[in-house]
Amino acid sequence: MTKRRSIDRNRNDDLRDLDITRRDFVGGTMLGAGALLLDMAAPGTLRAADTPPAFDFRLGEDWTGPGGVGDYKLSNGNTHHVVNAAHSVARGDWLADASGVTDAGEFDLVVVGGGFSGLMAAHTFKRDGDGTCLVLDNHPIFGGEAKQNELVVDGHHLHAPQGSNGFTWPPYHDAWAEFGLPTDLEELQWAREPAGMSKPLRVPDDSYQSMGANMREADTGFFYRDSSRPNGYKWVMDPWANGFRDAPIPEIAKRELMTMEHFQWRDPLPDDWKRWLDSMTYKDFLVKYVGITRSEVFDYLDPMLAATFPGLGTDVVSAYHASWMPGPEAVARLSDESEFDNEEEFDESLYVSFPGGNAGIARHIVKTLIPDAIEGEHSLNDVVYGRVNWDALDRGGQKVRMRLGSTAVRVEHMGSPSSASKVEVVYVKDGRPYRVRAKAVVMSSGQWINKHVAQGKPESLAAAMDEFHNGPMLTVNVAVRHWRFLENLGISCARWFDREGFGWYTGLRAPMVIDGKHMPIDPGKPTMLTFYVPFTSTVSQTGMQLPEQSLAARHALFALSYAEIEHRVREQMTLMFGDYGFDADRDIAGIITNRWGHAYITPQPGFYFGKDGNPAPRDVVRKGYGRVRFGHSELTGYQLWTTACDEGERAAKEAMVLI
Repeated sequence: MTKRRSIDRNRNDDLRDLDITRRDFVGGTMLGAGALLLDMAAPGTLRAADTPPAFDFRLGEDWTGPGGVGDYKLSNGNTHHVVNAAHSVARGDWLADASGVTDAGEFDLVVVGGGFSGLMAAHTFKRDGDGTCLVLDNHPIFGGEAKQNELVVDGHHLHAPQGSNGFTWPPYHDAWAEFGLPTDLEELQWAREPAGMSKPLRVPDDSYQSMGANMREADTGFFYRDSSRPNGYKWVMDPWANGFRDAPIPEIAKRELMTMEHFQWRDPLPDDWKRWLDSMTYKDFLVKYVGITRSEVFDYLDPMLAATFPGLGTDVVSAYHASWMPGPEAVARLSDESEFDNEEEFDESLYVSFPGGNAGIARHIVKTLIPDAIEGEHSLNDVVYGRVNWDALDRGGQKVRMRLGSTAVRVEHMGSPSSASKVEVVYVKDGRPYRVRAKAVVMSSGQWINKHVAQGKPESLAAAMDEFHNGPMLTVNVAVRHWRFLENLGISCARWFDREGFGWYTGLRAPMVIDGKHMPIDPGKPTMLTFYVPFTSTVSQTGMQLPEQSLAARHALFALSYAEIEHRVREQMTLMFGDYGFDADRDIAGIITNRWGHAYITPQPGFYFGKDGNPAPRDVVRKGYGRVRFGHSELTGYQLWTTACDEGERAAKEAMVLI
């Protein structure tokens, strides 16, 4: 047991029969990296810039790249359509002229955003409220970052998460059972033992656990550049077991890594220790109280920190936030809070994954909201693998309707926010503006867009929204025809250390077994390897402040064309695995990119408890204004499906009082 810590609605492709060839995915789109960026600065320039330039460009299809097959094939991350629409909102393109807006009806509640928080807000309204609810989402399919990529390779149907992934068993959110998700562990099984192996190999149950919290419960290899070796690199297996003895890093860095791992706070804690931790960055804590001095330690921590929660590194994130982080203790788990009631419950918990990550949870919520939305019964097999019935989502006469591909551009009270009885929401769909009216609005979209869309808000709310900063993330799913190269190395996961390299981690994932079916787990058969690519190597430890880091990292993400990402993935995998039987031309069947420009909230010092006598920004935003309430996981600082649901439920209950 593992311990925790616009849609083509007429398509008729049959995923069981459709095969994806390498020609469809790789080698055919090499158009010159970054050519579409017009006057944007290159990543190397950004690293040295004091303030990156503002976004002013339009992206094309060659930037997004192929999206695979199935319901999510036109929605792999923030596509060029989504990014162009969002930047149009940020520029205010739709605010000046309200003429030509088509009336699209009236609802009791309008929810902006179809991620976990928005779906939970709609669920709360359906369960507890009266009237009608409309969910607007700017993506071609619901789920927010809880989406999946699908490919069929050599007859095997493969799934992988686009972003949100992993859930804890036993489930610790009351709505789990309400969504019709399995409540008996016997209904959830995973194929953990690879077939055809000469010796056992430990494979993690989800994409995140071997990144940090449970890194020693998978067979993880650490890849280092090493100029002293003839081939220029060195693989090190489980360096934590022997104090990084074989790692080609300075001895003092090895000692500091182990110091960080075993650090325990010995002195009495300040009375208000949480606020105290929230007054400094994680790096401040490590330097002042743990004695960390070496850059190698921060090179180890920054991408792990960024990929597992806050999107950016130790030099900008609140130390209180880091006290919750998985991986080396470092902050000594000063937090006495946990989703688990006791240590025994923690020890018996699992951290596991659906085939397409948390898309499996999002699909269950949608099936609960609109039973006809996903074909088949409300069973695990049908909900996870069934086709979306697009026509059912926005059907008249339903208590909850969902309108996809609809970008909210203006939310404004019809009168003064203090006295208005209705709110007008203007959205753009297929290039045309529409308006709906509502008695209340829940904005479950991120604050980076809410601050542009919500009109007539008080200055204090606007200022609080400006305190929300986000780190980007690139998730790349690489379909390979086999993984003999990992077997030859004796690893299931890989971590690498190279500021000039691409990414930092990838690995296998034990597939969930549903009705006896699962993705193959055999080194001779296809699988999907997920690369998590933060941009800490571009901005962390450079002296840039958080707002500049956030913008520069996002620029670095957007500066990568699909062609360049494809090239760099092939290059990185060849470097690491070429001597162990990997051939990019022969073995890569497909590459899908998922860009998330605002993947994670990055809680800076003061985010949780305020600073300089001012309230915490999240507390100000939570109050909302007039008939508008905000509910999004970033308000908690910890963007989990559970925290998203909590915020969506809270905001919906507050809105329902106003209806």
